[in-house]
Amino acid sequence: MAANNVRILKHGLTVQRFRTEANVTVGIREGDAIKGAIGTGTNYVGVCLTGDPEQGTDMFFGVSKSAGTETASADGVIDVELVMPGTVLECLATTPANVDTDAKILGVLLDHVTFDRSAATAAGTLTVDEDEGTDPDVHGLMILDVRVTDGMCYFTPSNAWIGRGQV
Repeated sequence: MAANNVRILKHGLTVQRFRTEANVTVGIREGDAIKGAIGTGTNYVGVCLTGDPEQGTDMFFGVSKSAGTETASADGVIDVELVMPGTVLECLATTPANVDTDAKILGVLLDHVTFDRSAATAAGTLTVDEDEGTDPDVHGLMILDVRVTDGMCYFTPSNAWIGRGQV
């Protein structure tokens, strides 16, 4: 796995360079989930934190392919492989014991969930919060499958920048 535990398995798109903000997003690493805020007027991307991505608030852009170049005093850039619904990603479950049998996995399949982060900064490790409870109106990830042996979740974005606003 990459440095922050998220990897694109199938149907990733092109890589796009985004701006990162000084002293806000310091420490973004390869393999991190990257989002942008909808309607806030910000021109920067940041990392997904606990409860992200949220439908209608966050735009889940994809997975970082490089570390961010921002510092405490200077803005930077980061390269992100873009995703869309149908892109298949993997990341460990927050609590692998919650998905260690087929019966438990059946309880979370196709649930809409979000990420969990062990710290509220880029330093925290990302997992998929399989125990969050499904809410397609709010949660931006859908669980497609789970590997029973170690809790590896396979999921797809249920919100992404492609297709938004189309009827």
